[in-house]
Amino acid sequence: MTRRESLGLYPLRDLRRPADGEPWTATGPDPVFALGPAPAVAAMSGRRIRFRCRPESVRPVLAVEAAGESEPRRYRLTMRADGTDDLICLPPGTRALRLEAAEAGPRFRLDAVRVEPAGRIEASILSARTIIERLPPQERRPLRLLRRALGLVRSVPPREIWRRLTRAAETRRPPASYAAWIEAVEAKALPTPDALRAQVAALPERPLISLLMAAGGTDPAPLAETLASLRAQIYPDWELCLAAAPSAALQALAEEDGRIRLLPPAGGTAASLDAALAQARGSHLATVEPGTRLAPHALLALVRRLAREPNLDLLYSDEDRIGPDGARCDPVFKPDWSPETLEGGFYIGGLALCRTALVRAVGGFPGESEGTADYDLALRLTERSERVGHVAQVLCHRRAAAPDPEAAARALARRARRTGALDSVRVLAPEHFALRRALATRPLVSIVIPTAGRDSTIGGRPVDLLAACLASIRETGTYDSIEIVAVDNGDLRPPTRAAVGRFGARTVTWSEPVFNVAAKMNLGARAATGEVLVFLNDDISVITPDWIEAMLVQLAIPGVGAVGPKLLFEDGSLQHAGVVFGEGLPDHVRRGSPGDDTGYRGSTLANRNYLAVTGACVMVGRTDFEAIGGFDEGYAINYNDIDLCLRLGERGLRTVYCGQASLHHYESRNRIPTVDPAEQARFRKRWGARLARDPYYPDPFGIRPPAFELDAERFPQAAARMVEAWR
Repeated sequence: MTRRESLGLYPLRDLRRPADGEPWTATGPDPVFALGPAPAVAAMSGRRIRFRCRPESVRPVLAVEAAGESEPRRYRLTMRADGTDDLICLPPGTRALRLEAAEAGPRFRLDAVRVEPAGRIEASILSARTIIERLPPQERRPLRLLRRALGLVRSVPPREIWRRLTRAAETRRPPASYAAWIEAVEAKALPTPDALRAQVAALPERPLISLLMAAGGTDPAPLAETLASLRAQIYPDWELCLAAAPSAALQALAEEDGRIRLLPPAGGTAASLDAALAQARGSHLATVEPGTRLAPHALLALVRRLAREPNLDLLYSDEDRIGPDGARCDPVFKPDWSPETLEGGFYIGGLALCRTALVRAVGGFPGESEGTADYDLALRLTERSERVGHVAQVLCHRRAAAPDPEAAARALARRARRTGALDSVRVLAPEHFALRRALATRPLVSIVIPTAGRDSTIGGRPVDLLAACLASIRETGTYDSIEIVAVDNGDLRPPTRAAVGRFGARTVTWSEPVFNVAAKMNLGARAATGEVLVFLNDDISVITPDWIEAMLVQLAIPGVGAVGPKLLFEDGSLQHAGVVFGEGLPDHVRRGSPGDDTGYRGSTLANRNYLAVTGACVMVGRTDFEAIGGFDEGYAINYNDIDLCLRLGERGLRTVYCGQASLHHYESRNRIPTVDPAEQARFRKRWGARLARDPYYPDPFGIRPPAFELDAERFPQAAARMVEAWR
């Protein structure tokens, strides 16, 4: 195919065109065009292409079919004033291109379709144009663009610059479907039934697992479905303690299968589960809801993990939902053990295996837990033990059930009283909560602000960043026991210095000729006197007045080492809601999402554990900060904040994203970060092995960008981990 040859457009289905030049008419629900000829499409396989067309009354979607992929990759084309113009990297093995006429009117046009390979120079030019178009108007000025470009050239190798530009400008794929994940990961990675049965035979011990169920007056059909899934378990050593209304069918089943033990129902779900607990004989137990299906290998997967880690007191799995049509949908891929995430909502869900003796020791299922018995149990159990494990496989398929948020809030209030003193519990959403304990003390908080004393354009006008930051802290914040230490370069202008005095701050000067933000923050920490340190960029303003209180409450939890807030760009979109790792490097999860984004399963809304938070605003205890030697000054510009959190993690201290503290961060929303290659290499050498897997960001989710969305490119990695888990 020649360089500028265009592919032809051919109606494939549900399309009719009366005559050349006339609009197309959709004759069915799924109008699709094919692009060809096939040899020309194959010639573009693995290459970057430029796709252009002029649509009218239609939103075209390009579907790319590739060998070895069960589902096409789909790209919603970018609409511009003169049509679409997209840069797309075709995967190796591309065998067909389809153009889907999404959101088409009864009659629509789709003209001037051109698909051409894009060389490196053309791709770079198109990428730069796309990135510039996405910048706010004030950031498109020539001098600002020149400074950006020079900073990038000075700090990033040419090949990496090209990779970043083209990746940033590429049309992004929508998330992969759950059906594709099931086919590509679960179906391929699971051992055969015969191999699973061989693993049962090879177990060194086969503990009895007690399953507790309160059926009450449940519809017999969902109950029968659950019982069938239990009897289909490959691991045979289980018993079901079933509190249910008597029936001839259940009695017959119990007589047929001695593992099913019938009990009379008690006054409610919690009471019935407690009665079942009294009869349980297994070393470990799990509650099961009527209508839930367990995967045939579910109990075996849990028992195999217990065989490797017999000291675990709680072990949970991933899960999904059973849709109205009976099909699996809505997966819940969970993080590894996350204490603060648990206080934001019952992420553990089902299937959760608990040590029976510990369940009895913490009081089983008391009447006050009615409406949230499993969540209440998990809260009480994890106060006694943090020996908690996670099997990252979807082992449980549950019917959607309306939670009782008020019952859950009451359970959280009881937890707060048991572990301190309750301040408040707020229901953020039906399954997500904001638990705040009362502050036992009000320590002095030292806010350390490294600053260049510069101005920036905010809201269309020049602003003295340090002066505005100080005013926001003092005038908006409600915590009064603070001191502010600004670390300057010795060149603050008189108006800025006057603002420092006006707002009760003091300064310390970084006098070295070489810029090093880590060293500046360490200098500020040494000059500060507070028990608690907050490191804060000078381009920050306060949104929630009690931001310090909200973060202090989290830092006061035993085992927490660092806390970071929600940060919003000037336009109100999300800048920071925690840091996750992909390919061994950090990125902000869901960056650029709307400011009211709830995230994945409440990840933006509620408090949550991550490996790191951004240093634009991070709170740490002085004792912990000094114990690890403060910021590593070998990271003069980048990674010093991430490295700090990771070194705290080496000491067994967790990092928490605090969803109840919000600040504005006036960093450009479309800033292209410049990273010193030497710092990046140093970071990879220090942390690469540990960050091969992020325990708080499951394998199936994409990392470009990290948004808790399924990404087919990550499926092979997820499948490899599942294969390894069954070895």
